[in-house]
Amino acid sequence: MDASLYRDSRNLNSITFGDLIDRYTEEIGAIRPFGRNKAAVLKNLAAALGTVPLSSLNAERLNKYVDERRAGGAGGVTVGIDLTYIGGVLKTASAIWKMPVDQAAASDARARLAHLGISTKSRERARRPTREEIERLCQHFAAKGSRQRVPMPDVIQFAIATAMRLGEIINLKWADLNQADRTITIRDRKHPREKVGNDQEVPLLGEAFKIVMRQPQNGVRIFPITEGTVSTIFPRACKKLNIEDLTFHDLRHEGVSRLFEQGYSIEQVALVSGHRDWKMLARYTQIKAKDLHRDQPEVAPPKDTTA
Repeated sequence: MDASLYRDSRNLNSITFGDLIDRYTEEIGAIRPFGRNKAAVLKNLAAALGTVPLSSLNAERLNKYVDERRAGGAGGVTVGIDLTYIGGVLKTASAIWKMPVDQAAASDARARLAHLGISTKSRERARRPTREEIERLCQHFAAKGSRQRVPMPDVIQFAIATAMRLGEIINLKWADLNQADRTITIRDRKHPREKVGNDQEVPLLGEAFKIVMRQPQNGVRIFPITEGTVSTIFPRACKKLNIEDLTFHDLRHEGVSRLFEQGYSIEQVALVSGHRDWKMLARYTQIKAKDLHRDQPEVAPPKDTTA
């Protein structure tokens, strides 16, 4: 108290975690708009923990929440995301609004998960579609003809050629296409910190430019489809064709891998894929020990000089 470091936590009895999320959304969200996933998680947290007073939001209460989530079927990765956002809200309350909240509650709950052997880190996927699987998928959608309004064969091939995310593909606009340079600008591309204004011009390599130019120019967007539609019909087609464990996002993995196989450097691939951290691209190179062998020229045996 003499050092002015004491914080009376009794004033937190009248403030709920829901109140804190509302303030966090209003003030922090106005500065750095939340992505769809973060907004959804915060909404769910408000529903589950919104009535809990901040004075009671400690590691013990979060452990109870974690157990309830796991009992409901949530995996370690999902619970880990929840704890990350809870920790972010509490950190903001402590550092910016000077509230005496238990900032360590989320990290303590995460430590308990680690002690129980529950991993909160997602596994890196290495699934790549085979060329046969891609052909079968394209033929499946092409066979539907006019009944299939979504140009899925073009969308699939475009996703591989550009290594774009589905959300990026469906938001491409004709106004952002540079036909002379065969490039296009991706607006508000995914970034770990910048949610708005992170625009990036990327090349349309291989068949990508041709795919764009054969789309009907009937509106603002090049592919006037919804993410939900693609996310529904793609796995449905995979199931019908008995293609196991393949997601649409795996097409991005395939695209990045092909760029490396075509000999592009890591900085060139990063320009196409939008990766800010080049270390993240290491898993796409998929270098195998057997690939390091090189044909060596035969060395002639030394001449016999004893004669």
